[in-house]
Amino acid sequence: MKFIQPEAEELELLRADPLLVEQELDVRPAVARSFETVLGARAGRFYWRSDYDHLYAIELWDAGRGLPSSATVFGFWERFEPRPPEVEIDRDLASALGWFAEQADGIERVDFERVVQFQKIPLDWPEGSVLRTPDERFQNLPDFGYEPQYVEIEGLRMAYVEAGAGNPILMLHGEPTWGYLYRHMIPPLEASGRVVVPDLIGFGRSDKPVEKAAYTYRSQARRIRKFIETLDLQKITLVCQDWGGLLGLRVLSEIPDRFARVVTMNTGLPCGEPQTPAFIEWRRFSQSSPYLDCGGLLERAVSAHKLSQQERAAYDAPFPGPEYQAGALAFPTLVPIRADQLSAYDNRNASARLSELEIPTFMVWGEQDPVSTLWEPQLRKLLRPAEATVMLKHAGHFIQEDAGGEVAKHIASWMARN
Repeated sequence: MKFIQPEAEELELLRADPLLVEQELDVRPAVARSFETVLGARAGRFYWRSDYDHLYAIELWDAGRGLPSSATVFGFWERFEPRPPEVEIDRDLASALGWFAEQADGIERVDFERVVQFQKIPLDWPEGSVLRTPDERFQNLPDFGYEPQYVEIEGLRMAYVEAGAGNPILMLHGEPTWGYLYRHMIPPLEASGRVVVPDLIGFGRSDKPVEKAAYTYRSQARRIRKFIETLDLQKITLVCQDWGGLLGLRVLSEIPDRFARVVTMNTGLPCGEPQTPAFIEWRRFSQSSPYLDCGGLLERAVSAHKLSQQERAAYDAPFPGPEYQAGALAFPTLVPIRADQLSAYDNRNASARLSELEIPTFMVWGEQDPVSTLWEPQLRKLLRPAEATVMLKHAGHFIQEDAGGEVAKHIASWMARN
């Protein structure tokens, strides 16, 4: 564990939740002195960030007996969102307590592990808390005959397809779609590299936690980062649209050494500024709907052609029922629309890091999109592409559907020059 001092602004956006309390720590003097030795003080609050990116602190109190008298472990959660899934908190606490057991005199790690086992602390997703769309829902997909592959991220199965060879071209989809959205772009780009198209957790063939608290801006960005690290992707060309950019650009700012280029399409990195009326209308509609008709949404949003019945079914395939749509229904509320949201704070930090990068950038935009009109000039200023944005007058928000083959050719040509 590495102790840190979080910024005051972040702490102001979080609420403290006491998770563990030991009011008589000094009953075991050797343990109490070990905490003082490890933390370097008899009293105070000491912060660390977990593998889930959650912020925790242990607070020691000195009652004047010459050693720490009590200890409280706090978790810090976003003020406007519920607690993270209990499995994440339990794993974090188990990891932290195991570490303290190794550091402290008078506590054996094996004793701690026995306590965890005796108390039956769940360190895996409880039965029924994660759904997996039946494979038969994805049979006979038009123009998408790629064999799915899977990796485990935080106990969840994350699906992806790939084609081609060479340096990776990571293509990230948005809301409420899945990797199928890129079916017209994969073939033209296979000659330019190894095309990797994951399904975000909650979408496509990937696992779908039923608890909305499992879907936060931070958690989804974290899972993409871990996906990249698990596959050990290097020299990545990021291709992103909609939430694929909101997440992908955040990840780019966190691990920039793994990226070589970035292509943005109808996406952004909102920092709490007012959004377009079209987005606000979409947000309200999504939150008043018990179930999203994804095929119908795509059909109404696509302007260049009419989706076939089979294509509509492909967009509906991941969601056999409303219980599978916790992520799809949560995502519209995760876009920061106020400056005092934690996600806005995170994106301001990400923007600051991105502004310092010298990374080749290409932007192609569907001009018929009323949702992301504010984001194109924002990204052009932030990422400073050397070439003008390619504006496609006949394409809308889902530019992959309206002009996927055309966009892929633009990207391949740009990659050859960069």
